[in-house]
Formats: sequence, structure tokens, C-alpha cells
Amino acid sequence: MDSRKIQRSGTTYYLYLPASWCREHKITTDSIVYLDKSSRGDLVVKPKKSESNLSSLSIELADSTPEVINKMIIASYINPVKEFTISLKDSISADQILQHKQLLGGLELVDFEESQITCRTSLALSDPDSLLRGVIKKVLSIAKLMKKDSGHELIKRYEEEVDKSNLLIHKAIITTLMYRHESKLRHIDLFYIGRLSRLAEQIADILISLGDNKKLVDTIERMSEMLLFTLDNLKQQNVIRFIKEAEKLDRVEVKSLETYKEKRIYSLFAHIAEVLCNWLITKKTEEKDLY
Repeated sequence: MDSRKIQRSGTTYYLYLPASWCREHKITTDSIVYLDKSSRGDLVVKPKKSESNLSSLSIELADSTPEVINKMIIASYINPVKEFTISLKDSISADQILQHKQLLGGLELVDFEESQITCRTSLALSDPDSLLRGVIKKVLSIAKLMKKDSGHELIKRYEEEVDKSNLLIHKAIITTLMYRHESKLRHIDLFYIGRLSRLAEQIADILISLGDNKKLVDTIERMSEMLLFTLDNLKQQNVIRFIKEAEKLDRVEVKSLETYKEKRIYSLFAHIAEVLCNWLITKKTEEKDLY
């Protein structure tokens, strides 16, 4: 991370922009830059206005099988379009529409008709790192509620919100890769955020099926709290602590569906530890390159 000393003249505070950044974006003394504030309070300087004129997408689909339709909807949803329309050659029944709504419960603002599917969204692409923290907090909420009432309807709602947030994270990542200056985060950060989000989503999928397995639910709650802390404080000692805690998890021999779930959970936390370590080393490498 680069640093700049704040200068002051009277009641005005100012700083100098990096010369390399100005050259890269052809910034001169006649240029105007744009200021934005992220959801975490960071001040972001942009060389041009954010891309807002997203395109409309129209698809004609001859195949009306549920698998094809659902994949087309999800792919259209996560890509940076302001709206999409999928026209179906063959109409779908009310029962089929209900089935699609159940399968796509994590997606909102998707409207179904007999021969057309539309989505018009004005959802702003929030910061993926903030969305990731939201995913982990939802996993924590599921774990806490599971210990009180494993059959509560709210658990399913939380799980759907995890799925939706994961989709929004990948939508934001794709948008940033297509429109280079859409996010304050760099591509490498987005890569790690995307991986962690997917791993957390998989944990949530298993968590809601654990029933009264209090020991495993407790483990998920404890490790999720530690993950949230580590993300907020991505320092070497915290990452090492997470790695060691992940290594302490029981090594399970798969003998049943329940032991398979345990092994999957432990494996997912081990993968998270690996991602955190890689992210830490990436940051350390960049810090070293500054000097």
C-alpha cells in the first residue's frame, strides 16, 4: 500500500496524486477526477465517472428444459447488464414457473411469464469485500439459530441470502474485470474474495443439513468468528492462528453421511486457511516491492 502525507493550506486539506497513476490515466492539470466513498468509509479517487450505461441483454431460447433455463438466468444475472429478457420458444406451465422460483430462491427481481423471463435491476454493485463479510455473518447467524431450533424457517431464509450475496459478489467481480475502474479493489483481491465467498457458501449449504449435530455447529460458529476477525485484521499472526485452528479439527474417517459432512466442513476450512495464507503472502510481496 502506498502512502501520502496530508498537506494543509488554511482550512483546505490536500495530497499529491502518484505521478505514475496520473501518467497511466493521462491526468493533467486540466483534468477532473471523481471522488467516491466506499461502504467501509474509504475515500476512492477515480479518473473518470463509473460506468453506468450498462447494456440490455436479449436471448431467444429454443430449449426449455429447467436446467438450461436456470443456467441462462444465473449467467445473465451475474453479468453486468441493467436488464435482460429471455424469450422462450415453448411456453412453460404454472407448475414449471413455481419450480424455477423455488430453485432460484436466492435471486430477486426475476419475473416469469409463460413465454418470457425478465429481470430489471437497479441494484448497485456493492463492495465485494463488504459482501463477503455479510456472507460470513449470515453463516454465523445460521449456526447460532441452529443451536436453538434447527428446523426454524429463518434458517432457510439466511441460506438463500448467502446464495444471493455470493452471486452479487461474482457479479461485482465480473463487472470490475469488464470495466476496469468499477471497484477500488484490485483483480488479485477480487480473486481471493471470490474464492472465500464460494467456500463460505458451501459451508452454509452443509450447515443447514446438520440437524442436532451441536459439536459440528459449534465448530463452524467458532471458525467463522475467527475468519471474520482475520479478514478484518489480515496480519501474519492472525492468519497463522487460523491455520493452526483449522489443523486441530478432527480427522474423520468417512463411514456415513454424517461423517462425510464433517470431513467436508473440515476440508473447507482447510481450504480457507490456504486462501488466507496466499492472500497474506501476496500483500507482503507487494509491500516489499514498494521499498
